[in-house]
Amino acid sequence: MKKSILGSTALIAVGALASGQAQAEGWEATIGGYMNTYFSVGGIDNSPVDTADYNATGLFSDGEIHFNFSYTADNGITFGAQVELEDFGLANSFGDTIDERFITIDGSFGRVVAGSTNSAAYQMHYAAPYAGLPINSGWVTVFVPVPYADFTTAFEHPGLSTYIDFGGDDNSISYYTPRFSGFQLGVTYVPTLAMNGDGKNFPVAADTNTEYHNGFSVGVNYVEDFNGFGVAVSGGWRTAQVPDDISALPGVDNYGAYSFGAQLSYAGFTVGGSYANEYSGITDGATFSTEGEGWDAGVTYGIGPWTFGATYFQGEISADPTNVSTDQMRAAQFGISYALGPGISLAGGIMWAEYESEDGNDQSGIVGAAGLSFSF
Repeated sequence: MKKSILGSTALIAVGALASGQAQAEGWEATIGGYMNTYFSVGGIDNSPVDTADYNATGLFSDGEIHFNFSYTADNGITFGAQVELEDFGLANSFGDTIDERFITIDGSFGRVVAGSTNSAAYQMHYAAPYAGLPINSGWVTVFVPVPYADFTTAFEHPGLSTYIDFGGDDNSISYYTPRFSGFQLGVTYVPTLAMNGDGKNFPVAADTNTEYHNGFSVGVNYVEDFNGFGVAVSGGWRTAQVPDDISALPGVDNYGAYSFGAQLSYAGFTVGGSYANEYSGITDGATFSTEGEGWDAGVTYGIGPWTFGATYFQGEISADPTNVSTDQMRAAQFGISYALGPGISLAGGIMWAEYESEDGNDQSGIVGAAGLSFSF
């Protein structure tokens, strides 16, 4: 019943958007998205600096509803758009009501993407495989919380992730080549690094005195299968101009970062890992910096609907540029996933994580969790 109500509501929204103009005739509209829900039991051990007293049980859920639109012209070029809805009905994500939103143009020439979304180097990245509980891209904080007020600059940066980016969903334009002999190249230009998860629309020009600007991202990957032996390798580089107001501060330079990753698979086994380094982080020169490095490694084995795996992640970030120490995180996860049906996965595992902050606010924990993931 709830599914029917959700579907009807989404169809009404699509209909309202599609029927407003006569030009919408010939467009196709589809609805997708995901939902994740996990229940956990465990214990968190924190230092006297953090007085939080964590409950032994927890429940996490998040999700998005994706509205997709496409039109294929007589010449074969396909025009599309995607709007991702958060915090609506069943979706309980942390972000804005509207998450990513972008248009696409696809043809024999490749793919063009323009709007609020991640850059090419992020989109084309490969990392360690996992089964059970996700651990990269900041997911570890869902199961073992970070120390209070620490790691605040670590999202999409190497303290918690090898999926690094300028700041998340900045307004940008990207071009992806067709895939030739397994290779594909992607490039992105970001006029302004708003770093607010939403992107900056106006004014067109960045405030070069206070905002990072003229960001470029380059990603490349190679994906091929050799008679059952799968290979996926990726590399990425990112740069952006530093604001003029802080460019003269000691140790401050243009933003620079790189990443690479790989996965190899054969006979049900997949092994892989990734590395990310922000050698010149985003900073204000006084209170925060994203400079640091992170890496992960993992192995999974799949047989029928079952997948078993183990994954490890380790990262560190400068955080306070005036402090010679760094915020560090280490985490390991052993898990199992079972495919119940198309887009339905039952997952569970045990995760250990340890945080060491530069101000002595340390925290660690061991958590067992299980849940369902829907992709629709």
